[in-house]
Amino acid sequence: MFEDFNNDGKPDLFVGNGPNPNYLYRNRGDGTFEEVGVTAGAAFSADGKEMSSMGIAVADYDRDGWMDVFVTTVADDNYILFHNDGDGLFTDVSYPSGVGEPTVPYLGWAAFFLDFDNDGWPDLLCANGHVYPEVDGRINETYHQPLQLLRNQSGGKFAEVKSLAGLPRQSSRGGAYADFDNDGDVDFAISTMDGKPMVIENLGGNREAWLSVRLEGTRSNRMGVGARVKVTPVEGGAPQFQTLRAGEGYLSSNDPRLHFGLGASGGAVRVEVKWPSGVIQTIDSDSVRRELVIREPVR
Repeated sequence: MFEDFNNDGKPDLFVGNGPNPNYLYRNRGDGTFEEVGVTAGAAFSADGKEMSSMGIAVADYDRDGWMDVFVTTVADDNYILFHNDGDGLFTDVSYPSGVGEPTVPYLGWAAFFLDFDNDGWPDLLCANGHVYPEVDGRINETYHQPLQLLRNQSGGKFAEVKSLAGLPRQSSRGGAYADFDNDGDVDFAISTMDGKPMVIENLGGNREAWLSVRLEGTRSNRMGVGARVKVTPVEGGAPQFQTLRAGEGYLSSNDPRLHFGLGASGGAVRVEVKWPSGVIQTIDSDSVRRELVIREPVR
């Protein structure tokens, strides 16, 4: 996945290489990349093991201005959360963050950071499902597995949300999220093996304030893919950062609108867009709970 991990304005590339060490290619800015996965701490888990990396999700989950990486793996091996320390290094915080233990039994595919409750902190959604139907009844694993939603508890810890427990277990693969009914909260869809896809409507996530940002590129590509958007409350508070990507998860593509939960404040915000062309554009929005369309300046 392409992302500017060291905030130098040049997109780097993270590659999940199950069952081999992950790669992190740092953009030199001259058309070449340097592979720094081992020295950056992103190649192995905290105990020095290779991981069977499957899905990859990237976000600034603790709102410190640096993009972090989440990786799903195979069953009996916890999913990995790499914290970007901002000094060129990553730290595996899977267990201290609460992500490690609840993910051990499952085999994960698509994974997403999304703010399902609009509190301003990116949560984690994992589509789980085993590869082989034959595991049922033979070993301590199952082919059909539950979706997992891990709620971000204000930046440092995650806790599993049980509200998805009533959904049927499936062998899930791909997924995508979007506010498909335009009511101000993020819904999602999951594809499954040998079963019907699931569309899950978010009920009640729009109680808190939100802002949806749609980009229209002119000098950059038309959709603004690669742009990084920063949303900062005018009355104070940590900013949020998101990058618009063409695809995420496992064979998946999401709503091209960037969705920002704003919590209970709901006041005015300042929106800054760094376009792929290098243009930096700033817009003040006095109102929230709406879609804000930002068109890249032609000159």
